[in-house]
Amino acid sequence: MSFPVSTVIEALPRRYRGIIVELLGDRAPDLLAALRTQAKPTLAQQEGVLEVLVDAFVDHLGPWDEPTPRGTLIDDALGAFLERWPAEDLTEQ
Repeated sequence: MSFPVSTVIEALPRRYRGIIVELLGDRAPDLLAALRTQAKPTLAQQEGVLEVLVDAFVDHLGPWDEPTPRGTLIDDALGAFLERWPAEDLTEQ
């Protein structure tokens, strides 16, 4: 018996899925579309996700460069993504 393979987006922790989908949808819709069809990101796609989330994190720094609550959520989502798909487990294609 085979089980369906989840996509990158489906495999994200539910707690962080919404923020990642929102940010990728706004800033990299083609990347989001690809991650909705693949079981594992490529190294280049991982770098694209990192770029989007880091840029969004920087946009949500408050006084004294402390993250706002949304910035903290973005940072935690980035950590969850990297934990699930570390660079050493990914290929170029």
